Amino acid sequence: MNALDLGRAIRGARIQAGLSQLELARRGGVSRKLVGELEAGKDTAELGPALRVAAVLGLTWQAPAPTPQSVLDEAAEAVRDELSNGDIDFTLRLALDAFKRLQAMEPTRLRKPRSTGDLRWDALLAAGARIALRGSKVKPRWGSRLVQPWFPAEGVRRISDAYRQLTVRRTPKEFADFNIFLNDKSFAA
Repeated sequence: MNALDLGRAIRGARIQAGLSQLELARRGGVSRKLVGELEAGKDTAELGPALRVAAVLGLTWQAPAPTPQSVLDEAAEAVRDELSNGDIDFTLRLALDAFKRLQAMEPTRLRKPRSTGDLRWDALLAAGARIALRGSKVKPRWGSRLVQPWFPAEGVRRISDAYRQLTVRRTPKEFADFNIFLNDKSFAA
């Protein structure tokens, strides 16, 4: 939907409701001039007032489908939130779920999300983005290799040396490149 489409929808719904521009403006708590600009499809109108006008008329629209970048950005935010709650297991599941969603979307490029506040988790998101971008010509250049090996599963439970060795063998290259070790079965659908 563009500004002109929104303007047409507002004008049509206003007329259908039997409202003047002035009455709609009063009900929406905006100026009559703004209603006129919205109806004309002026694309410089502020979103908040435009949404109030649309709400008065009962106009709704759905949010667009998530983009690969929005999935990655939301994952970073969710990781940051869950880390503050101390739930490492759920944090890891959220990140892995985001990677699966990204892979299914077949993105062609991704930009660095906001930091999670933890270098290990930032590196994990960078590695997951690289997995999602397998086959793409564009590879993210963000993220740093961890100095010490990190086994995220250790934050959830104690792992044996045998499991640690198995995990090292089964870790996707993109994670191993960051010195992060996760069993590839974690990515099974």
